[in-house]
Amino acid sequence: MISSESNRPIRVAIACPGIGLVQRGYERMFLDMFDLLKDDLDLTLFKGGGRSTEREKVVPLFLPRNGRFLKLLPIHRLVGRTTIHAECMTFALALLPYLRDGAFDVVHCADPPLARILYKLRRLFGMRFRLLFTHASSMPPTHYQPADHVQEVSKVTYDDSLAAAIPAQALTLLPLGVYPARFETTRTREDLRREYGVSDDTFVILDVAALDRRHKRIHHLIEEAARLQGNFLLWLDGSPDQGDPSLPGLARSLLGDRVRITHVPTARIGELYRMADVMAHAALWEAFGLAIVEGASTGLPVLVHDAPHFRWLFANPKAWVDMTAPGALADRLSFLMAHREALAEVRCTADVRARLSWDVLKDGYRAMYERVAALELPERGGARRNYYYQLHG
Repeated sequence: MISSESNRPIRVAIACPGIGLVQRGYERMFLDMFDLLKDDLDLTLFKGGGRSTEREKVVPLFLPRNGRFLKLLPIHRLVGRTTIHAECMTFALALLPYLRDGAFDVVHCADPPLARILYKLRRLFGMRFRLLFTHASSMPPTHYQPADHVQEVSKVTYDDSLAAAIPAQALTLLPLGVYPARFETTRTREDLRREYGVSDDTFVILDVAALDRRHKRIHHLIEEAARLQGNFLLWLDGSPDQGDPSLPGLARSLLGDRVRITHVPTARIGELYRMADVMAHAALWEAFGLAIVEGASTGLPVLVHDAPHFRWLFANPKAWVDMTAPGALADRLSFLMAHREALAEVRCTADVRARLSWDVLKDGYRAMYERVAALELPERGGARRNYYYQLHG
């Protein structure tokens, strides 16, 4: 892949402060993307923690969202912001030495505050990169960060952007991907259940999500499980970070020993997918839904809300449940517990692997970087007139 300006490969910087520090979708997305394209592009990954190499740089001297400094001195509160804003501001400033003198053709990020700050710093210091922003959150198009190009990972948000008058040439619809093989395990389901202390006949309902109420609606999943009869286990795996600390207590008060709450390392999450009978996800919306796609790619049946995004993500109607109706999820789970042969009809594995495997998406990502690198450069000390200015003037 050659730059339009010279006879050299396109140089891309991926900026993600959470890599090496937290486990979220952004981090898995960019780590997989780096692994996918590192042999095809002049690609450098800038991250917040872990090990530095020639192509992976740990950025020094910034304030991580969960670090001791912000806990002891919450300076973000002085301006009514969050720890993520403080992290992104200091990460962007620490990136400046790496971005000067035209070092990169494209800078790619997904944290909204980081995109906004990098855009402003580019103008302030007259830097010469194009900014690519992956929209992987719930913000409406009118609140998008200023950037030169936007990657939409969902058909619903892509259509919303077009409806909001963002030009099609400023957008790329390109979903996130999965490596199904990364979640495979050579261990049998029976062996894993023995290790984790789960009987072979227990019906295991899994959700891999942050333990919160507003978005992931873990409380709804707990309350629906409490309606069930018989031998079942609700297994909740997710970070309590920025979640609702009352949820573990609610789960144990309603379910007793029929609930288990963990936060296993990403390398072992495939064991949970192998051991579970079904994944039930009560969120009414998702920017994408990486964990449920990962689960589905392994053969695990998945139940999701009956809404346009999830219908696009999983084409199988048997995977759709009205998560707003009390008792609807419990009724579906009760049926599947009584008719376990019907679980095979809920699987979406073949479709997910055919559409959302990284190997299938690779050419699309290369083409997106090529497209962004070919954009007109911003004026020195200025800004290229892009979709953001068309929306906001």
